[in-house]
Amino acid sequence: MFEQLSYDLKGAAKGAKAFVDTGFLKGSNLASGLGVAKALGRYGTSLAGLLEGSAARFPSRLALVDDDGELTYQELAKYSRLTAHTLASHGITSDSRVGIMARNGRGFLFPLAAKGYLGYTVFLLNVGASKNQIAEIVREHKLDVIFYDSEFDDRFPEDLSDFGATLVHADAAEGHRTDIDYPTIEDFWANPGDHDNAFPGRPNQGGVILMSSGTSGTPKAVQHTEPSFPVGVLGPVLKGLGVKAGDRLQLTASLFHVLGWGAAVLAITAGCTLVTQRVFKPDVVLKQVQDYKCTGMLSSAVFLKDVLAVDDGSYDLSTMTWILNAGNAMSEDLVRGLQERYGNILSSGYGSTEGLLVAYATPEDLTEDPLTAGHRVWNGRLELLDPETGKPVAPGEVGIIHAHNAMSMKGYLGNRDKPDYRDGMLDLGDKGVIDPQTGRLRVLGRNNDMIIVGGENIWPTSVSDIIDRVDGVAESYCVGVEDDEKFQRVKAYVVTDGSADLSEDDIRTHVRENFMAPAVPRDVVLMDQPLPRNPIGKVVKRELEAFG
Repeated sequence: MFEQLSYDLKGAAKGAKAFVDTGFLKGSNLASGLGVAKALGRYGTSLAGLLEGSAARFPSRLALVDDDGELTYQELAKYSRLTAHTLASHGITSDSRVGIMARNGRGFLFPLAAKGYLGYTVFLLNVGASKNQIAEIVREHKLDVIFYDSEFDDRFPEDLSDFGATLVHADAAEGHRTDIDYPTIEDFWANPGDHDNAFPGRPNQGGVILMSSGTSGTPKAVQHTEPSFPVGVLGPVLKGLGVKAGDRLQLTASLFHVLGWGAAVLAITAGCTLVTQRVFKPDVVLKQVQDYKCTGMLSSAVFLKDVLAVDDGSYDLSTMTWILNAGNAMSEDLVRGLQERYGNILSSGYGSTEGLLVAYATPEDLTEDPLTAGHRVWNGRLELLDPETGKPVAPGEVGIIHAHNAMSMKGYLGNRDKPDYRDGMLDLGDKGVIDPQTGRLRVLGRNNDMIIVGGENIWPTSVSDIIDRVDGVAESYCVGVEDDEKFQRVKAYVVTDGSADLSEDDIRTHVRENFMAPAVPRDVVLMDQPLPRNPIGKVVKRELEAFG
């Protein structure tokens, strides 16, 4: 306990220094400083409090660039307040629940920031959620209002009489439904209700609920509180990236997910500019970096791979000094490709919806070991436990990754799902190993993903990494399937790019010659279309069956 306390205190001190070194605290005069103090005193570290503070310091600075244009900090605060006033006039209070199902842009940020003015609990809904999942979320968690993009109109019932939630289009495209409560957010603003629209003096802040996958098919509601400057957790990232106040950040990561939400909070705290787009297009990402002179890019492996593929060297990316990957593990080829193209500026964060950030790999870490997840953050615990005994395993041995720090979830909302804790740490569901020489973590895959072939432990990601190196292969994904002789064997879904003639045996031969015999796929499915992925880039396993 004393050792952990000492570690945490040192981590907090290092994190505070990393925070100050960014210049986040610079740029204030007496008047703006008082504005920041007033905002934080009233709204705390909610997005509203952070936004009002930055608007007081940098009213004319660009806060957001999206598909609809540009917004300054003053404008972003104005429309967020307008959204909150209108919600209050419709009876929304700190006891209410508001959902957001929108792609990146102002339609997402307005209701997210409005939360802090009123204190309601906000649900960040996955844009990949099905019609049944949305209905179940509304029923189980009793959502009062949902802001959603009109492209998801077909996810909501045709007969809304008993749906139980007021619907507002956060983004209304051509042909949007007009039978919902407020076909556009402008309609919502123009039609206040009959309740008082004043903000409470110091609203009690509800949680920020992130939706994680559930074994029953219904997403788990993961509870997080408003951020409280966990400098010991974020310190390694701030130092590793060299983020500076006022930077312009290209954000590909979805705002409804961990990285996107966290990036928005940090960016607004620091008076940075978020440059984003609703639907990912790799050429648009590169053009945004060039045109807005972005210093950093926040993305994930599946998107970075596409960015690298379309970058023909014609874009001026000289201002970009860092790239942060999160959400998906990177293959060694992708890491080396990004390093070769952009220099030694790539880093990666590892965590989960429940645990948020628990480890960070610096550019130097990835240079030495492209597959590493890096070291644990400067505060909190991260240990690999034996699944049978619950005791820590020795360095070099495989264990289940458990972690806890200031950014860990507060629990699941409701009584349906229960978190799995051991010794005060959350089970992240991944197997990993700590390098005994460097102390770095390597994530081997999901705990239930390991394939045991004739007594040999095979990690699907290891096989995919080998297959991805075959000429003519765009990407691959491996799973375990039952086998009469070996109990389990590897099945590989392989996406070809058309640049070479490939057969199933070509894939098997490559794995046999470059890895090990037990890892050779029994089944190889050659595909001419991309792997099915959800909006944050993770492969949707159940949809693979349609390919064979």
